[in-house]
Amino acid sequence: MGKRFFFGFSLFFGLIGVLALDHFAQFTWGFFGIALIACLGGIYELGKMLRYRGLPLDTGLLYATTIVMMCYVQFVAEPPKLGAFAGLWQGEPDYLFIVPDSLRHLTLVLPLLVAVIYSLVGLVRTDVANLSPRITNNLGLFLYVILPITVILWIRRVPTSGEWLAYFLLAASRLGDVGAYLMGSMLGRHKLIPHLSKGKTIEGALFGLLFSAGGGAIAFLWGNWATHGAMKPVVVEWWYGAILGFFVGIAAQAGDLVESGFKRAAGIKDSGHLVPSFGGVMDIIDNFMLTGPLLIVVLALWPA
Repeated sequence: MGKRFFFGFSLFFGLIGVLALDHFAQFTWGFFGIALIACLGGIYELGKMLRYRGLPLDTGLLYATTIVMMCYVQFVAEPPKLGAFAGLWQGEPDYLFIVPDSLRHLTLVLPLLVAVIYSLVGLVRTDVANLSPRITNNLGLFLYVILPITVILWIRRVPTSGEWLAYFLLAASRLGDVGAYLMGSMLGRHKLIPHLSKGKTIEGALFGLLFSAGGGAIAFLWGNWATHGAMKPVVVEWWYGAILGFFVGIAAQAGDLVESGFKRAAGIKDSGHLVPSFGGVMDIIDNFMLTGPLLIVVLALWPA
């Protein structure tokens, strides 16, 4: 447990350090680099799991999709202005390229284009017997890894408030994981889903949600203080952050369980051996896989 907490908090504060560096340098390049590396590493690890089971996958296509989508969001796309996001904007995002405004609003169209391209790639393959699993696996990894991380990068690009939304996701996701592991180890008696993860308990999951709620409330209160009220369009009262953190915690635990399912199907304990006591890239980022899309949907519908 000691090593896990040491490396867990090291990673937590390491990411905070990157966000702080981006803040003082007034760009998002550090976060972009971490997101890109995490996404490519996640595809590599999940691709190994699927190939171990003899399942078809076009990893080269997934790598290319990752690079194209993330570079578009980082260098060209306009950050989201959906719902409450419009009220969170303060200032202007930094753009690397000067392009027509119409080309900055294609972020939500890209997943539809990807679905068409992946289907066409599957159709031109000669192994027709693997047509359905190939398309399904390609789209599954796109929806589970590439799209969520790209969405978080898109959120991070919101002027002024984006970094605090990233802090919020980090706090609600990682503190929930810490709370679930700590309290589950001490008080856990009833298994949550034992065929996916033998160590996760119902008690740990419930405490994890409380930690996520607390982390969400603290992150938004801190953001409001640091930005002189820039987060007010979302967090009118402190408990707004707690409620949103609670639901983000549910998404974080669900993302973790999905990755556990991949590992059980491949018959392995960890997705890799990158970090001692943690495992591979996916073991580190699995909590974030469903949180970014959830935050986009919630804030797009938020009564700003």
